[in-house]
Amino acid sequence: MDVEFVRHQFEDGHDGVVVKNKFTIGVRHVQILYMWVCGAVFGAIRGSTGVVVVALTDNNRINDTYIQIHQWDRRIQGTIFSSFFLGYALMLLPAELFLKKLCGKYVLTAALVISGVLSIAMPTIVNKGGWVAMCNAHLWMGMAQACYSPCNQALLAKWLPPDERSMFSWLVNSGTVIGVVVSLPISGLISESRLGWELIFYTQAMMMLSMAAIWGLLTSSSPERHHAVGDKEKEYIRENLERYRKKSLDVPWRSILKSRPFWGLACSHAASNAIYIFYLTELPHFFKIFGTSLRDTSWQLIFPFLALWFFRMMTAPTVNWLCKVLKVSFNVHFTYLRKFINVLGACGVVAGLTILPSLVLGWPLLTIFTFVAIMGCMGFQFSGFLDNHKDLSQNYSETLLMMTSVFASVLGSIIPALSGVIVADNMESAILNRYRIVFLMLSSLYVGCNVVYIVLATSDRQHWDETNMRNKFGYHNAMIDSNYVELQDIGNTKLNLNQHA
Repeated sequence: MDVEFVRHQFEDGHDGVVVKNKFTIGVRHVQILYMWVCGAVFGAIRGSTGVVVVALTDNNRINDTYIQIHQWDRRIQGTIFSSFFLGYALMLLPAELFLKKLCGKYVLTAALVISGVLSIAMPTIVNKGGWVAMCNAHLWMGMAQACYSPCNQALLAKWLPPDERSMFSWLVNSGTVIGVVVSLPISGLISESRLGWELIFYTQAMMMLSMAAIWGLLTSSSPERHHAVGDKEKEYIRENLERYRKKSLDVPWRSILKSRPFWGLACSHAASNAIYIFYLTELPHFFKIFGTSLRDTSWQLIFPFLALWFFRMMTAPTVNWLCKVLKVSFNVHFTYLRKFINVLGACGVVAGLTILPSLVLGWPLLTIFTFVAIMGCMGFQFSGFLDNHKDLSQNYSETLLMMTSVFASVLGSIIPALSGVIVADNMESAILNRYRIVFLMLSSLYVGCNVVYIVLATSDRQHWDETNMRNKFGYHNAMIDSNYVELQDIGNTKLNLNQHA
């Protein structure tokens, strides 16, 4: 028996029984807190984008503010939104392939500094360079934000033992949604000040540059480089990671792209991302039709995103509990369970998008409730297709998610520009008819993409996940003696346990 393993992983209980060490808070959890705040700051930029563009083009405040109001139509506004998400899509793959291998601390610090500098310069960029210059600035901001997720995964792999990683990665990823929720009412409130939309950009810059200073001074890329981490915690993290070291595997790009289930996932991911981006960018303008002020609209918009976050966080643990405790997966194939969840969520989304154009102008609360129901159904649906990546691959699930995110982001970046072209600047009744076309277009896209998912998707592990691998998993237990055979060989090799005696 490995005495060192027992010494660090177990302790004597009061009744003489050996029990596992209790969970203790360490410096690594302070690092996780900073990562969560960093995600919230990036999410705040996304959440305030739709509000700031509406405030920038609000003709009702031409004589009520010190700042310049620009006469940009819906086509230009849609192009500005699309430039941000296009930059995000273009940078996702390079960030996964190259920046993820670099020092995560400095990459994220650079991303925060770039976003902060662009935000503080944005009023000058807009007033002097016009909408073309703003599109270029938003393109670079989107590229900077794309670095967050890959670097985040690399930092989590270095800082957290495997048994803590799933729980705290969920916490870190929720920071982006919380940032969106918090930034919406704040940006709506700031937009009614005398400095209006310019003050929103200055607030963004203050958050970004402050977080860049905190991140650069108080965090580290690994526990070994952090001066505040004690020797005991470093040893605990190091030994846990050594027992489950990730192997260096070559990603089978061609096999993944040829895989039918991959394209099923990509289509479903793209449909949900299109709805999410539409909510972020178009709803502030849509609610102007109801005569709602921008401040009240921004407060109302937080409820759909809260519904998305709540149902996403509640559904995934429930599905896992049903499979593990009630043994649902033994009676129902997991593929059918994923597809059933996906169909239920998709039906709710499509039904909501279909009835939205028929709601009358006098019922704004019913409209808000419908938007909340749509986002809640989409959060429920995430436990269908979004968790399907781990079913297909245990070694490349993160890469698989990144690849579907690239496809989803490219398609999602088209939605604001297309919506701007369809809606344009028409009279109130004409705008409602144009939005009816947009909603029907989104519902048709959602139906088509989810039909592709139902036809092509599966929960079976793919053959390319084990190609040219001696071991079944991309992780191995360093505590196992090298003389023992690997798990996959048990079914293929006749064991001779005394051959190394």
